Amino acid sequence: MFNFNHLYYFYVTAKIGGVSNAAKYLRISQPSLSSQLKILESNIEVKLFEKKGRVLQLTSDGEKTFAYAKRMFDVANELAESLKSPGEKMTERFHIGISEQVERPFIADILSPVIRDNRGKTNKIISISSAPDEDILQLLRTKEADLMLTNKPIYAEDVVELASIAAPVNLMVSTQLLKTLKMRVSKNTSIQDFLAAFPGGLVIPSYKMKLRHETDLFIENIKTRKKISFESDIMSVVGRAIVDGAGCGFLPLPYVLEEIKMGLITVIGPKSGYWKHSLYMISHKEDDYDALTEDIVKRFKQLDKWS
Repeated sequence: MFNFNHLYYFYVTAKIGGVSNAAKYLRISQPSLSSQLKILESNIEVKLFEKKGRVLQLTSDGEKTFAYAKRMFDVANELAESLKSPGEKMTERFHIGISEQVERPFIADILSPVIRDNRGKTNKIISISSAPDEDILQLLRTKEADLMLTNKPIYAEDVVELASIAAPVNLMVSTQLLKTLKMRVSKNTSIQDFLAAFPGGLVIPSYKMKLRHETDLFIENIKTRKKISFESDIMSVVGRAIVDGAGCGFLPLPYVLEEIKMGLITVIGPKSGYWKHSLYMISHKEDDYDALTEDIVKRFKQLDKWS
């Protein structure tokens, strides 16, 4: 009645939500995928997709076909899993996708206790990768990622927000640099006075970063100008540059908790921060909320308390 490859192409396209992303995932050209989908529709004599504006949506027959296709490929995945050797099952991965907008090293502060507490309780290997939000979202939809950490809310029917935190953002400066400059700060130090007296420039994320836009807006609101001495689209590099005394910069507290505890960074500003930078933990709506996920989400929520 139909080619199973065509059905799989349809299943992936419906699951990911678009021909363009599905073609990238399947590693075929977009015209080729569109052609395969049309052949499937011709063979089963029903229309599976319809365009509403610029969005490709399933028809009622498409919804029915997807429900059956999902059951078929779920069973196929279960079969593949059952045929794995014990050694192969031991290498099952729990994949966390971190948005390139988010500073990555602080994730170790969340995961180290999780790995320690789950030693011997799980056979999963926790793995982390960083990519643009849209790429991680695609990995969630194809079940190649279990969790996503981002600083942008995701509005989609097939994903769910497990937790979010509002991290205080303060001005950070190297403690050693302050000593070298013989500058003293206290909880009553005005941000305007400090920036006026500080001889160095700002260490800041690049324009494509959400934190950069928030910083620019704050600087504008307090009617202060400050030259930029260094910028990067890698958040860990921004943090490292501040620690090394390249300048001062605005960062969410969770990003530099260890550096603060070690006395490498001095925090300027109120405990509540000058503003809040939101972080979100996202998963696929159909994913099982297992003990490992629950533990990671619990540690993530604790960042609010640590801040």
